[in-house]
Amino acid sequence: MSTPEHDEPDAGKPSVRDTLTAGLVQKALEPLLRAVREEVASARREVGQRARGARTGLVLTAAAVAFALTTLSLLAGLVVALFALALPLWAAVGATLVVFAVVTGVLALVGVRGIRRGVPPVPKDTLRAARERVTRTTAPGEAPGN
Repeated sequence: MSTPEHDEPDAGKPSVRDTLTAGLVQKALEPLLRAVREEVASARREVGQRARGARTGLVLTAAAVAFALTTLSLLAGLVVALFALALPLWAAVGATLVVFAVVTGVLALVGVRGIRRGVPPVPKDTLRAARERVTRTTAPGEAPGN
C-alpha cells in the first residue's frame, strides 16, 4: 500500500524530476535561442546597410533631378539665344548645356543603381546563411539540433 507522501508531491515545491526536466529543456533550447538571436542581429545589420545604400541613391537621384531642371532651363535659354542673338551666345549656352546634361546622366545612373541595390531592404544574405545552417545541421529524418 502506498503512503500519501509518495502519491502527492508538495503543492508549493516542484519535484526533483520537474526541476531536472526544466534544466534539460533549457540546456537544449539554449543553442537554438543563441542562433536565433545571432540571425536577428545579422538581419538588422544587413537591413541597415541596404537602407543606407538606398538613402545614398535617393540623394544622388534628387541631385540628378536638380541638374535635369537646370538642363531644361539652359535648353530654353539656348532656344531663345538661337533666335535672338548671334552665334557666340548660343555656343556658350550650348557648351554649358552639354556639361549639365553629362552630369545629370551620371548622377541619375549612379542614383538608380543605389536605389535598386537597397530596395526592398530584405536581409537576403542572412536568410541564405540561416537556411544553409539549418540544412547543414539537420539531416533527413533527424530533428534539428541532433
